[in-house]
Amino acid sequence: MTLSRLASAVPVLILISMVSFALLRLSPGDPALLSVGMEAPAEALAKARAEMRLDDPIWTQYWAWMTDMVRGDLGTSYSDKAPVTEAIADRLPATLQLAVMALLLIVLIGVPLGVLSALRANRLTDQIIRVGSLAGISVPNFVVALFLVLAFGWWFPGIMPYQGYVALGDDLLLSLKTTLLPAIALAAPQIGLVARLTRSSMLEVLGQDYVSAARAMGVRERVIIWKDTLRNALLPVVTVLGVQTGFLLGGSVVVETVFGIPGLGRLLVESFTIRDYPVTIGVMMFIAAVFVFINIVVDLLYGVINPRIRVGYASGKE
Repeated sequence: MTLSRLASAVPVLILISMVSFALLRLSPGDPALLSVGMEAPAEALAKARAEMRLDDPIWTQYWAWMTDMVRGDLGTSYSDKAPVTEAIADRLPATLQLAVMALLLIVLIGVPLGVLSALRANRLTDQIIRVGSLAGISVPNFVVALFLVLAFGWWFPGIMPYQGYVALGDDLLLSLKTTLLPAIALAAPQIGLVARLTRSSMLEVLGQDYVSAARAMGVRERVIIWKDTLRNALLPVVTVLGVQTGFLLGGSVVVETVFGIPGLGRLLVESFTIRDYPVTIGVMMFIAAVFVFINIVVDLLYGVINPRIRVGYASGKE
């Protein structure tokens, strides 16, 4: 099953690469002109275009790029002449730390809120959580980011850092502080989504016959809720978390820009602004590959959470 899913991911990544490459090459702007300068002579411009292979047909450019990528070479940056893999490696830790912190906030806040809302269905607590969740879903993360910058940069200065990034290896506590506010901004809409999904899934599972039978047999409510019910209710939640993890990596573009985090999202914006095509498409393909890989992992987790799904796959049934 794992090998078949990995094989099915290959055409998806190829299609993404073709569309991304074509859109970048057909977008306005001349990276050679930006590289040599607006006042450069025609000879220098022609030489730069030849070095960047911009005069070749687009399919020739794509084939050369794809051949290099299969060998693990994402190309060389037009701006600083460094390998694209080095640029991604330099920016990945900040984005990865931000995404992990945001995912932890989503799980640690969204799931318990959804469970509490389901257990207090149609009561005041449930109404408050549902309204709060809807508000979280409705407000874009860049609005939350701007509000947090305003709050801690103007109204309550000095409490929390709201600009810049400190690496984990330099100062652990300060590093966590510099990524806390961006993580909150990134996680806020997803917390509401996970809370609402957990609530609806919990209510559906709580209505099953086996839950009523367990209560009739005197099984403790805590065991029913946190062991049996939540285990089955987490299946759709895990699906959403898998999808959202990919979006956390790609969706951090605005959040990283607002908070001055030197991550992949900010690198994507910077490279596209100066038409540094190798870096732009390299980051795009890296995020796409991570997104596909995470979805494969989510499929495999289904069998861990619910063994019946694993048995179904093993027997050839959906």
